[in-house]
Amino acid sequence: MVDLDLIHKKDTRQDMVHSSGLRGYVDVMQQQRIDPLPLLEKYHINLTDLHAGNVWIKHQFLIQLLEESSQKANCADLGLRISTYQDISVLGVLGQIIQSASTFREVIKFSSDLLFLHGSALRLEMNEHVTTDLFDQNAEIIEIVYDIQLKNSENIFSKRQVIDLGLAVCHRVLAYLSGNQYQLLKVSLPHSPLAPLNIYKRFFNAEVVVGQKHAALYLHKDMLNIQFNSSDWGLREIVDSYLEQRFHNHHSSIVERVRHAIRIHLSSPKANKAEVAQMLAMHPRSLQRKLNEAGTSFEEIKEQLKRDLLLQYLVDSQLSMSQIASTLGFSEQSTLSRACKNWFGMSPRELKIKALSSQSISQTSELGVKKRLTC
Repeated sequence: MVDLDLIHKKDTRQDMVHSSGLRGYVDVMQQQRIDPLPLLEKYHINLTDLHAGNVWIKHQFLIQLLEESSQKANCADLGLRISTYQDISVLGVLGQIIQSASTFREVIKFSSDLLFLHGSALRLEMNEHVTTDLFDQNAEIIEIVYDIQLKNSENIFSKRQVIDLGLAVCHRVLAYLSGNQYQLLKVSLPHSPLAPLNIYKRFFNAEVVVGQKHAALYLHKDMLNIQFNSSDWGLREIVDSYLEQRFHNHHSSIVERVRHAIRIHLSSPKANKAEVAQMLAMHPRSLQRKLNEAGTSFEEIKEQLKRDLLLQYLVDSQLSMSQIASTLGFSEQSTLSRACKNWFGMSPRELKIKALSSQSISQTSELGVKKRLTC
C-alpha cells in the first residue's frame, strides 16, 4: 500500500525540465504582491537558474511550486497568466527546430519526437482518428494531446496549473507559427479548473470542455496541409544536420511509447495489447518480448497508468466515480472500487480525502500556511 504521507524515494533524475518553463513566474507572483523567493527556495529553484533559462530543474518541484503558488497568491489561473510571458523562445533548440518546419504536420512531428529536449516527462501527440462526443462522428478533426508523464508521480497529487501552462504555451506557439491560418475549435481539460470557465474561453478564444480524459487542442484536419514559406534554407540545413548527428538513433523507450499509446485510448476498446502493438507497427508477441526485456509487461504499464490517473482525477476533477471509472476503462464503478482497494488499501472516497489532506499538509508545513486545499 502506498503511504501518501511520505515522499517517494526513487531516483527522479529523469524527471527534469528546463527552467525556461518558469519564465514569467516571478513577474506574475510580484503582480499578486507575493514574494516568490521563499517558494522558489522551498522547491530548490535558484533565481539565477530562472534567468538562465536552460538549467535543468526537477519537474516535480515545478509542479508543486505552481500549485502552492496558486493557492498562496489566491490566483486560480496562475498557469494561464504565466504562459503570456512565454513564446517559442522558451523551447530553446527545440524552438529553432520547430521553426525550420515546412508544414504544420511537420511542426507537430518535430514537437512530438523532440519535446524531451525541453522536458523528459513532456508528451505531445497528434491523433488523426478522434473518437469523442465533442464533435459529430464524421467531423474532419485532429486532436493535439498534451500530457506530463512523470516516472515518479506518487507525491504529485494535482497538476492543474502545469497542465494549463503547458497547453496554453502549445496553443500560443501553434498560433504564432500558423498566423491567421490558425483556428482552434475546442479545448479539453482533464481537470475541473478553479478559475471561472470564461477566463479559459477568453484565453483560448474557443469552447473549453472540462473533465475530459486528457488535455487537448482540437483543430480542423485541413490545418495539417498548411505550408510555411520559409526562405531560411540555411537554418533548415543546420537543423537537419543537428538531428542526424544527435538523434539519428534516438527512440523513446518501448515502455514510454506503450504508456503513451494506452493513455490516448484508455477509455476505448483500443487500449489492449493487440491494438497498441498495431499502432506501434509491431506483432503483439514482439511487443511483449521487448517489454519483458525492459522488465515489465503490458498489463503492468496499463495498471500503473490507471493508478496514477485515478489519483489525479480524484484531486483535480469533479467527475463522479462512475465517470472516472469509464474514463479509466473500467466496465463498472464497483470494478474501480476493487482496484483502488487493491492499489491503495482504501476506497476511492477515502483515497481522495487522504490525498487532499496529504497535499495540503505537504504544501503548508514549511511556510506555516494554514489554508486547506480546496478542489
